[in-house]
Amino acid sequence: MTTRWATKLRSARPAVVTTAVLALTVTACAGNDSAADTGKAKVTDADIPSFTVALNSQPPGYDAATSAQPYVTSSVMSLVTEPLERYNDNGTFTPALATKVAQPDPTTLVYTLRDGVKFSDGQPLTAEDVAWSITHTATPPAQTSASVRSFKSASATGPLQVTVKLSSATPLGRVTLAQATLIQEKKFAVAHQSDLGTANAIPVGTGPYTVGSATASGITLNRRTGYWGTEPKIQKVDFKVVSDDNSAQLAMRSGEVDLRQIGDVKTAAQWRAIPGTSVLSSPSGSVNFLAMDVSKAPFDDIHVRRAISHATDVAGLIKAAWGGEATALKGLMPVDSLKVVAGGEAAVDTFLDSLPDHALDLDEAKKELAQSSHPKGFSTTVEYVSEVPATKVVALSLQQNLKPLGIDIKTKAVTLNAWSAKFYQHKLTGLIVGFGFTAEPDPSAPLASMVGKANMGPQKANLANFTTPEVEKALPTLSTAGADAARWDAAKTVIAQVADQAAYVPLASEDLLMAVGKGFASDTGKITARNIQDGSWVLDIRATQQ
Repeated sequence: MTTRWATKLRSARPAVVTTAVLALTVTACAGNDSAADTGKAKVTDADIPSFTVALNSQPPGYDAATSAQPYVTSSVMSLVTEPLERYNDNGTFTPALATKVAQPDPTTLVYTLRDGVKFSDGQPLTAEDVAWSITHTATPPAQTSASVRSFKSASATGPLQVTVKLSSATPLGRVTLAQATLIQEKKFAVAHQSDLGTANAIPVGTGPYTVGSATASGITLNRRTGYWGTEPKIQKVDFKVVSDDNSAQLAMRSGEVDLRQIGDVKTAAQWRAIPGTSVLSSPSGSVNFLAMDVSKAPFDDIHVRRAISHATDVAGLIKAAWGGEATALKGLMPVDSLKVVAGGEAAVDTFLDSLPDHALDLDEAKKELAQSSHPKGFSTTVEYVSEVPATKVVALSLQQNLKPLGIDIKTKAVTLNAWSAKFYQHKLTGLIVGFGFTAEPDPSAPLASMVGKANMGPQKANLANFTTPEVEKALPTLSTAGADAARWDAAKTVIAQVADQAAYVPLASEDLLMAVGKGFASDTGKITARNIQDGSWVLDIRATQQ
């Protein structure tokens, strides 16, 4: 999801995703079959006949706007349909279908499109296609509309020009459009309004691949001729559904799988032990948390929420759920997202240290519950996502820690697709294990979307249905480009309200771990969450010399 699917206490590095990365350092060499010494393997420029990616679930659909799962849908469809530009980890943009973006005023973006680009069916890319795609992405019922900021309209204002109007001067308007929008052919989409995104009506794009087949067990993409950009080395990409990491490990050992996002990051050592396999690690920028729906009992009681907060063992979860491959969150936002308006890390640290302490303390949890309208406890169900192993560990930890308080937690497994559907329909309720929200290098994301009346409802991200008068007053300043000092004050107000009311309990941000199988490497030495979402990872895969 682009509140996105999938933060260091004191030194978080926001990433949907910004990233610092461990891995190979490569000096690329030109020419077919030339090699570069990465220090671990020599990569070549030879074509790769086939490459298999193990997905943890089947894409719920093939229209990225209506099936917004970056690690599933976008990893496939960003190779078929492309963005206007790619937002980089260092805060810059790389042109894709747009060669230039101008912002003549705070609420206007003007995109100049690349000339001569054709869709895979031979039709030329037009400004009408782009304007339609942006509107399709940024307005309900598209799931991606939850993450596109302050969109008002998109229109073709020239043969190769599209103008986007924003309803307010949001600091992340261009960023969210770059990350959420994949351009598709308008004519095909309009002709398939009733089934667009199904296997029978997969969007037509300008990307380097076309869909050869799409079944319940996987998707095959074929490299196409006539692509406008740099041709990837991989001729055929097979996306194979392998729901659990154990099976994926066996498949990588046998050579059946070449790339896998490690879902259970605490098993990283097992992946690293597979001969010839390299594990590329980077901060994911994901924000994992508990949300409590304050609109419904028993979570409308602040003492219940504070009791649960005191019964949450963040330090233990970092070890048990993420195997140490994660860092703790405090204040619901990473330091790097806040320091851009705070004037530096020291100011952020001082503020975070001033927040109410909801550290693990079962005695304090009992005291809080005793003050509530449910002093003897209650029963509730906590759902966890089968394809996201850490969510089960969180649910079981809560079950164990809350039992002495008289709170009976029943756990229930659901699929990622089912959980996502409920999220976008705003039907998640009670005590919610939240995951995959992504921090940006600005205090508004995702903070401004997780609170406030305007963010309660379908395609909205306020899981806790939480607001206060103080929050409502601060949100316009937080969400609008303006003076840093004022936006920092607004961010502090919102974070302090969340911490005091315990509507959300910050947990941690796990690292993104990508396992690359024997015989292959990334010639940039990295595969980040942004790379997966925007399709650029495929351009970096190389065969290694054996």
